[in-house]
Order: sequence, then C-alpha cells, then structure tokens
Amino acid sequence: MSMKLQRRSVFGKTNQRSGLMMTPMVDVVLVILIFFMASTTIAGYEWFLEAAVEVPVESEGETQEARFVLPAAVIDVDLVAGDDGVTLVYGVFGDAGVAVERAAGVIGGMEIGDSGSLTVRLGAGDDVPMGDVMAVHDAWNARGIRVVMRTSR
Repeated sequence: MSMKLQRRSVFGKTNQRSGLMMTPMVDVVLVILIFFMASTTIAGYEWFLEAAVEVPVESEGETQEARFVLPAAVIDVDLVAGDDGVTLVYGVFGDAGVAVERAAGVIGGMEIGDSGSLTVRLGAGDDVPMGDVMAVHDAWNARGIRVVMRTSR
C-alpha cells in the first residue's frame, strides 16, 4: 500500500477564516481611550481664578484728561513652598516670607484706603498646594481687592 502525499498550501488553511481580526483594533481603541481619559483635567478651583490678561485700550475719542489718569496700584505676591512643607508668602510683610496663616492675618489687618484702585498679582510655584493659593486669594478677596493669577517667578 503506497500512500500518496498531498500537496498542502498555506492558502488552504487561511481561507477557512476570512475577514478582519477585531481583537487588535479593540485593544488599540481602548489604549487610546485610556490615554485621553488620563490626560484630561477636571475643572477645579484654578479654572475659576481670573488671569492677568492685558485688555487693549482704544485711543479713539480719548480726552486730554483721560491720558493722565494714573494706573491702579499693583502688589506682586509670591507663594513659595518651603523646605519643611510650609508655604511662605512673599510681598505681604516686607521682604520676609511669612506662613499662609500669618499672611491671611496680616492681609486682614492692613489699612487700605480705596481698594478699587488696587490689584494683587498672585503667583505660585507648581509645588505649592492649591489650598494655600486659595487661602491667600480669599484673604485678598475678603478685603474687596481684585486678585489676578500670574505665572510664578
């Protein structure tokens, strides 16, 4: 009995399963979905803080008196994370940095005349906790003073 060998082809096996393989496509879509979900931000306190963006002034119809109006006073306040984990506030109590709690007390006790002409530019580093930024921001707002956020130095 001689057995005849049959010639087998690769195409003979693959023709049984035709169509696209959906498993790799689903894997790629899930990886992209996870990437987009992880890279989005959630609206936190920082979305509701006012940014220091210059507003262009129109010169049309400007009177001689309006050109000599003094600009509003600006105070630059910086928040810096200390080595011991305490956030220091510079620009409130002379050149020395004070803790956030003490700075809020100093801000509350300041004698300020017309607060409508005063602007505080608040800057904080990336390592400063958001709670400390909001505490200083709220202390100025409680006095009726306009606070704008800026980049830290």
